[in-house]
Amino acid sequence: MNREQVIKIYQDVLEKKRKRFPNYFFLGDEGKRYMRYMTCYLLEKHLTIPIDEIPFQVGANTLWSHRLRPPAMLYGWNYYEVIDNAYPGKFKPWQFQQAPDKYWDGEEGKKRAIEAVKYVIENKSKLAMEEIPFKVNFHFFKQHGLGGAFTLLGYSPFQIVESIYPGVFRPWQFAHVPMNCWKNEEYIREAMENFLFKQLLFSSYEEACLKLKGSDFADFQLTGLFQMAFDSRMNNVRKWIKRKLNNIDIELSYVDLDY
Repeated sequence: MNREQVIKIYQDVLEKKRKRFPNYFFLGDEGKRYMRYMTCYLLEKHLTIPIDEIPFQVGANTLWSHRLRPPAMLYGWNYYEVIDNAYPGKFKPWQFQQAPDKYWDGEEGKKRAIEAVKYVIENKSKLAMEEIPFKVNFHFFKQHGLGGAFTLLGYSPFQIVESIYPGVFRPWQFAHVPMNCWKNEEYIREAMENFLFKQLLFSSYEEACLKLKGSDFADFQLTGLFQMAFDSRMNNVRKWIKRKLNNIDIELSYVDLDY
């Protein structure tokens, strides 16, 4: 049968002019081709859904309530596989509001979640590496339909990015730092050194102690560091800087003794 004949049969089924599809209608590759004709007709013509809107407007009930469940069951397909048969490779399962059943389950689900986030970062959003810590946040996952991946991979943008690009970023680089990040002395030291010498371009701890202001933390989106590590008090920041100065003096004295 050609496309027009298949669609006419489907229209008759939808309008209840036919009680069911003809015998052996969905047999083999030809039957899958008929399913493709019917699915495209249903979504694009009958329901007038723009193709790019399909992931946002179509769920299992959309297909099943329009008589596509019985043929899907013949092939063992879930609703996403019906859509993928109609639009091969056009959509990813995670793009849909309703992910296929068990899609995020187990270790395989975690692999899929990592692949999905990596695809959005590199192919859909085309983020440069230096943009990732600033743009991959809670809103990023919601915006790109990655809520399931976000939940599965631990609710932390840094942890998720770390699983994709191991060792490339530090947790303090992210707008939403992991819990307890600012209780880690090593992370505080790394963040402060980057802040003082790479962002504010101070030449030494001495200069930083004299010129650093509380507003600098806000200007560089480091209020979390200021609040959590230093209790929002510049006096505590200066004490920390002076301890670093004392450590440098001690290290220099050891060098002099060795010399």
